[in-house]
Amino acid sequence: MIFDCHVHVPSLGLARTWEWQPFTPDIPAAVAYLRRCGVDRAVASSMRGELAKTPAEMIAGNDESAAAARDYPEMLVPACLVNTDLAEEAAAEVRRCRDTLGMVWIGELCGYAAGYTYDTDGFAKVMGLASDLDMVVQVHVEEAAEMGRICSEFPRVAFVLPHIGDSTSEVVERCELAAEHANLHLDLSGHGVQRMGVLDLAVRCAGPERVLFGSDYTINDPAAVIATIQASHLPDATKASILGGNTARLLAERGVS
Repeated sequence: MIFDCHVHVPSLGLARTWEWQPFTPDIPAAVAYLRRCGVDRAVASSMRGELAKTPAEMIAGNDESAAAARDYPEMLVPACLVNTDLAEEAAAEVRRCRDTLGMVWIGELCGYAAGYTYDTDGFAKVMGLASDLDMVVQVHVEEAAEMGRICSEFPRVAFVLPHIGDSTSEVVERCELAAEHANLHLDLSGHGVQRMGVLDLAVRCAGPERVLFGSDYTINDPAAVIATIQASHLPDATKASILGGNTARLLAERGVS
């Protein structure tokens, strides 16, 4: 099974898209391309939720993700997105996502997209709630030190750090961070994994059980990351864990099969 832990499905009516050139006009097209790449399942959040700056936009974005998962239950697992600057509303929305919509995955939280940061009381409130509710949190962080702080402050949260790194030093910092924090998982999406030796370093540092296949589709092509993993010298069992087993386990541990 190939399970992509990092997918953004398009939101109709938005002027903005993550794609560098228009390619995926709607959710059926997004699902069709995932299948073409060989992806069996995907953790998916909405573009609208990623950009949300009001409570109404947060709710609408998460409702979109839930609806997409209802339309494609064999393919999509919906993820919750909130703007943590809206502290009380964000906490209420996380509870709704968990209790009413059955979501156990938060993210990818992407503060720069909606204008919030990770050093606020609102962010801490949402992370504390994620800890209490046993939810996975995928958070886009630029500096490894900040991710280390977050992992230390919320040790019971299973964090997923997307984007293995844009430079040699960043790759090493992020991999070493995973070696230091047992609650941190590495998501291979974005730049870095195409560089020789990076996948092996991630596995050595985090262990084969804490490296996840993520693509960051609809920005990046899932096929490229899949091919890198499949062509590697890693044992077949490790490849299987990275390509899908690890993500499936994180979800199953929280009641999502």
